[in-house]
Order: sequence, then C-alpha cells, then structure tokens
Amino acid sequence: MRESALLMMRGDKLQPELAAALEGGEAGAIYEVHVHKASAEDAAYFLETRAKVQDGLADIEAGEVLDSDEVHAELEEKFGITIRR
Repeated sequence: MRESALLMMRGDKLQPELAAALEGGEAGAIYEVHVHKASAEDAAYFLETRAKVQDGLADIEAGEVLDSDEVHAELEEKFGITIRR
C-alpha cells in the first residue's frame, strides 16, 4: 500500500474541509492535493484535539461557558494584572 499520493482536481470537486482551508479557493482553478498517511503520533494528536474541540462545542451548546467579563476578572485576580475591556 502506498503511503502518499499527489492528485490534481478542480476546486469545485474538493472536499469541504479542503475548500475551507483554501478559504473557498479560486473559481475554475485546478489544485494539487498531496495526501500522506499520518504518523501514529500525529494521528493520535489529531484525534485528541478533535475530541477536545467536540467537547468544547458541546459545552457551548449546553450553555456551559463563561462571560468574557468573568474570565477577565478571574485572570486579573489570579495574575494580578489589569485587562483592558
């Protein structure tokens, strides 16, 4: 099995994640896409990070977030600093 491949494809055929990374891309452009199997360490980091993001999104959905003024007050107290608001 190959570990990587280089492909060329039209921008309108890119997966949504790739198109988003290109911020929409250029209309009618052809893109080279390099696909490479991630190392076990990189894959584990990716999965762990994705799980943390999903947990954060679930917290937001459930309303379990702090108001920015609350966060600033906690940081100011903890570190003895003043944060401009």
